[in-house]
Amino acid sequence: MKYLIIYILLSIFFYTSLLAQNYRTEALSPNIATIQVNAMGEWNRNNIIKLNSDEYIRISFDYLGEETLRRLRYKIIHCDANWKVSRDIAEIEYLNGFNNNLIDDYAISVNTTVDYTNYIFEIPNSNVTPRLSGNYVVQVFDENEPEKILLNACFSVIEPIANIGYTVSSVTNIDANKGHQQISLVLHHKLNIIDPISDLKMIVMQNNRLDTERKNLKPMMITPNKITYEQNNDLIFEAGNEYRRFETSSYRSNGMRISNINYKAPYYFCNVESDKIRANKTYNYDQDQDGRFFIRSIDSDISEYEADYFITTFTIPMENPISQDIYLNGNFTYDTFNDKYKMKYDVINKQYQLSLLLKQGLYNYQYLTRTVNGYSTAQIEGNYYETENEYTALAYYKPMGQRYDKLIAAITFYSRKK
Repeated sequence: MKYLIIYILLSIFFYTSLLAQNYRTEALSPNIATIQVNAMGEWNRNNIIKLNSDEYIRISFDYLGEETLRRLRYKIIHCDANWKVSRDIAEIEYLNGFNNNLIDDYAISVNTTVDYTNYIFEIPNSNVTPRLSGNYVVQVFDENEPEKILLNACFSVIEPIANIGYTVSSVTNIDANKGHQQISLVLHHKLNIIDPISDLKMIVMQNNRLDTERKNLKPMMITPNKITYEQNNDLIFEAGNEYRRFETSSYRSNGMRISNINYKAPYYFCNVESDKIRANKTYNYDQDQDGRFFIRSIDSDISEYEADYFITTFTIPMENPISQDIYLNGNFTYDTFNDKYKMKYDVINKQYQLSLLLKQGLYNYQYLTRTVNGYSTAQIEGNYYETENEYTALAYYKPMGQRYDKLIAAITFYSRKK
């Protein structure tokens, strides 16, 4: 009886923790690398697909190591607008088919210095299809250790029954044509929304950054078929700067902004050109990809399992360390601000430095400093109102009696033309 009570208490604690968790795409094992979640398998598209359509999400990742090929499975969980488990709906309600499916599309790396197995699968597929709109997290695990989650991969399914209009202005409630951009949104609908404040959730992201995601937004004006969000301080974003870029698509020659590539058994090492502080300087436009990365090796035929991994080093020369921590950020860091992505100050060489094992390809990145209010571009990158940023607005609807957050509208737009 004593052990039964302990088991029940631990089960309740685990389930409560599961419900409280906010999911994001991220690796939960040091063996997992290069997670990609894209609509229609296109690297420059967001992870949103239409319900009951031919659209699909492609999820791919690498399992690093020389170990025997692992049999990996995945399960799909429906989430609310805040990426927590949807408590009030059962699996049979949000999925057609079966959960815990085997990932049977994989390939062992060929002619690479770093051994890995590349896994790819798509949703929907012949085994499982989402039945409801909203947010979903896919959890991957070894079938021999189902309790140990290796990674989370997040995507959304939309049931488009409303539309979002938008404007972006550099004249904000904080400053005018300086360091910020302000968003205004209008939700056009034909729904009988009784209480827009509690039944509707509008969420906005800049460059898919979760750390600056805006939610719990209150509308300024409500009319029968239009809900307006404007003159809202929560919709003011740091303008930032264009992302920095580099390319490692060949080990034979230096790619864009790569100063050198060397092989020292058992790895390739490459150095990104030293980065300068860009704050308080003149703004210069560069056509970036708003934080994304693209895997490519021009020395091979199939980059998914023939591209190699390089130990890639980033540096910022600086006479003295600053008081704030500096983090490397881009889609490849999954907005995880931990020691893995924190720059370290080298007293001898007087520079901040960080080395990461990254797969060959084209990468966007930036440097953020940790402040009392979160993470900021102000100190290293600078904030320039002219910066081209990508914004995504999502509208979720949960009227009284409905048991999940339905994604009814989504739009991606830009602060200026590329």
